[in-house]
Amino acid sequence: MSGFASLVDQKRPVRLLTAALSSGHLPHAFLFTGIDGIGKKTAAMAFAMACNCFNRQNGVLPEQSESVPAERCPIEPCGECRSCKKIISGNHPDIILVNPSGAMIKVDQIRALCGKLVLKPYEANKRFAIITDAQKLNPEAGNTLLKTLEEPPEHTVFILTALQASDILPTIVSRCQQIRFNPISLNSLQTTIKNNHGLDSAKASAIASMAQGSITRAESMTKSNWIDKRNWIIDELEALPSRSINLSLAFSEALSKNKEWLFTAFEIMKNWLRDIVVYNYAPEKIINKDLSEKIKISSEKTPVNALVMKIKAIEKAERDIKANSNIRLTLDSLMIMLSKG
Repeated sequence: MSGFASLVDQKRPVRLLTAALSSGHLPHAFLFTGIDGIGKKTAAMAFAMACNCFNRQNGVLPEQSESVPAERCPIEPCGECRSCKKIISGNHPDIILVNPSGAMIKVDQIRALCGKLVLKPYEANKRFAIITDAQKLNPEAGNTLLKTLEEPPEHTVFILTALQASDILPTIVSRCQQIRFNPISLNSLQTTIKNNHGLDSAKASAIASMAQGSITRAESMTKSNWIDKRNWIIDELEALPSRSINLSLAFSEALSKNKEWLFTAFEIMKNWLRDIVVYNYAPEKIINKDLSEKIKISSEKTPVNALVMKIKAIEKAERDIKANSNIRLTLDSLMIMLSKG
């Protein structure tokens, strides 16, 4: 599924974009903001498709059509014409994507973009320059882009995506129409995961709760066997009080080997301990719903104050590692503390 219909929980952004399409008066630049994985780039591509869809009056915008009233022109791109198919496949010469190169968007990338925009569009009614993660523009790249936005090329629409407007030069933001995208609701994430991957409700709910409103993150978790990894973390955490010091430190050694996944492991631990605390007061609010029986057993044998101390210890380990403390030593210290009953 392509076009605006593929977006989840983004009624306001879609309404604003389709209103612009219906009017035919397009701003020369948009700024889409919101967390990663909620459809900002998908919306940008859908908008580019709709503006250039041959089946939307052969690429003619509603205000330019003399034979068809604006309100009767379809807003959704067809997804089937030559223009739509080129955009979907990433092969349209007038839909230019700029992604970060490593940690930054560099000035050479923006100069190359500006060089392309000097030329007329090859075949599009509206050419699109889509800059993803625009908060990663380095200062020189930002200033170079600003000069182009001050005198935008004809027939060109810029779409910048970013986490938040405050991460971008205010002078760039002021030249864009801002549209804020929402985190995906828990129910929508759960439904999407169930429909796409066939998970049962409890497991889909656990993944949706950890995905923090990001459909991309939820999909990634599902494909990477996150449930199995979560179960391993919880089993290891629960076994710590009954294990020898050597086995406890073996757990910290295993965690230290994958720094990229380490903070996810911390979140799993904190959510598990939180669930044990919450269960006695509001069992319907636990995150790991598929493990409710296991949570019930743990809640009956573990004092709340001990659980709270463990959560605080994990939070301290997170802060220390983010401050570049030695990962293995920090984890060893954490495991010793978590081994206490």
